[in-house]
Amino acid sequence: MKKHFHPLGDWRRNVLLIAAASSLGLALAACSDNNRADTNGAEAGWGGETYSQGVITEMTEVQPGEWKITAERPAGKEEVAAVLRHFDGKVDTLQGQALQQKMQDYSRTNPENRARGTGMMDILMWSGIGYMAGRFLTPNRGAYSNPGILQQNQGWRSNVAQERQTQGRGFYGRGFAGGRTSPNAGIQESRSTVRSSPRGGFRSSAPAGRSSGFGSRGGSRGFGG
Repeated sequence: MKKHFHPLGDWRRNVLLIAAASSLGLALAACSDNNRADTNGAEAGWGGETYSQGVITEMTEVQPGEWKITAERPAGKEEVAAVLRHFDGKVDTLQGQALQQKMQDYSRTNPENRARGTGMMDILMWSGIGYMAGRFLTPNRGAYSNPGILQQNQGWRSNVAQERQTQGRGFYGRGFAGGRTSPNAGIQESRSTVRSSPRGGFRSSAPAGRSSGFGSRGGSRGFGG
């Protein structure tokens, strides 16, 4: 078999190839590290617990595009869901990653809750779910169909506030994306809430849950369906 011999000058080419490959490897590693930093930037430094109770909020579309909170009750730890009764009679349950994503999107667009908004997410952010995520301190009575609903959960809100301030607990819903989240699951707190209730660099260590989205439409389920 005929052997092929490369001229001595080829060593320069080999050195250049090795150097290029090494640079590419370093660049890929840097990109990977940057991606991890972008993903986990809001998570760093928090190893706290989630709130001892969650909340189930029921909302009703009383007119097309106009929503009200019509029922609300405390729930078990990490049980967070919104039951949505549409004007056409259909019922959805918003929870898990679908709920988390909608809250994240809203908070990016609206640093503060819209006091006069009547849309689904406007009202949801004034619910107990929004309170757990640090979206407001003073409830908006106009978001509720009956002031009594707000009053009956005053004790629950007090417990949430106390756990946030004295125990550093954070907001995490069952089925939310990610094995570890920021204290508010990536949902930006209201600036007024942050100023009034400063917290240290807390972070949740809640376990990864299943991916949950809307429940089946057209059902008649109530809380937590």
